Amino acid sequence: MGELLVSKKGLGYLIMYGSQVFNINLVITSVVILGVVSYIMYYVISLVEKKITK
Repeated sequence: MGELLVSKKGLGYLIMYGSQVFNINLVITSVVILGVVSYIMYYVISLVEKKITK
C-alpha cells in the first residue's frame, strides 16, 4: 500500500493520479491491467510449481 501512495510512475501512480483528478476510466483501466498481470503471474508460478513437484 505504501508503494501505491508514494509512487512516481507505473500503475500505482496512474491509480492515485486518476483518483485525484476524478478520471474513473484511468483508475478502472489501471486496476484491470493490474488484475490481468497478477493473474498471468499466478498462472506461471502455478505451472512452475506443478513441474517442480512432479
